[in-house]
Amino acid sequence: MILIRTLIVVFCVVFSVHKAVADTPNPGFKSLHIGHSFFKPYAEGMPDYVAAAGIAGHSQTVVFAGGANGAPEALWNNQSKRDEIQAVLNAGDIELFGMTYHPTFSSTEGYENWIGYALEKNAGTRFFISVPWTPYPTSFNAADYANSWVAFNTGFWQDFMDSIRALYPGVDIFSVPYGQSAGELRLLQAAGNLPDAPNLQGNASNSIFKDNLGHAGDILVDLGRLVWLRALYDVDLTNYSYGPSYATDLNALATAIMDGHDPDYDAAYRNDLDGDRVGDAIDNCISTPNPDQELAPGYTNCGAACVTMVCGAASCTNQ
Repeated sequence: MILIRTLIVVFCVVFSVHKAVADTPNPGFKSLHIGHSFFKPYAEGMPDYVAAAGIAGHSQTVVFAGGANGAPEALWNNQSKRDEIQAVLNAGDIELFGMTYHPTFSSTEGYENWIGYALEKNAGTRFFISVPWTPYPTSFNAADYANSWVAFNTGFWQDFMDSIRALYPGVDIFSVPYGQSAGELRLLQAAGNLPDAPNLQGNASNSIFKDNLGHAGDILVDLGRLVWLRALYDVDLTNYSYGPSYATDLNALATAIMDGHDPDYDAAYRNDLDGDRVGDAIDNCISTPNPDQELAPGYTNCGAACVTMVCGAASCTNQ
């Protein structure tokens, strides 16, 4: 009798185990990017750069306003821009939402408005904030210019990101440090190692900046796009060959910028064991794809895909 009961239990365990496995999403994101003129060229370049990396499925909408008007809070307060952006979000299928920063609006209010609205429409939306370079670059020498951005990024900006993330636990909110590109190019130029752009300010084809405010010249646009590509899709730039050719190795420079970036502020999905684009740091089921993050009944932090049923009893096998 004991043997029979043992066999029944074994049968029950072996044949009643069940896991819901969701399909792994297309690697490209349906994206929305909102920002100003230090942001727009990078957002607009992503479709071609992403396609050249062999990543299918990327699509995007870009909404632009110049200067401080492109800050998240300003776009929220501008009724026509707000309507335009909300119309995109209302479809409920935006997977990646990118914003920028402008010092005129130094509170988290605008970010909270947009993140809250986007999550109402799609709880799985991911967010990034791109940190631009310091304006009026000719007001600084090269070393002070580069160092001031790094100090801002590792000081104020990380605290700023922490305050936003604290409001949305479990939501992927990350930073894109493309603003460092301007400082790195200035350091190379000051050392006489930037033959592609010998001028600090002037024609876009041979200058880091086009004007006194600091709008990007061609080389700054192209370097920043590589940083975006690595930050958004974790593309290995070693053998990536799309974009203009320069004597300066922009691929290596973009890689160094991202390698030096604090990984705590990178996209969570860059470390993603099950490939569902929900990073391990926030995934409620790490080893089985569950992109919708559906919770198992009766659990507060266990995805439905990680529940094993044994003779009618649910057990969370991975959190």
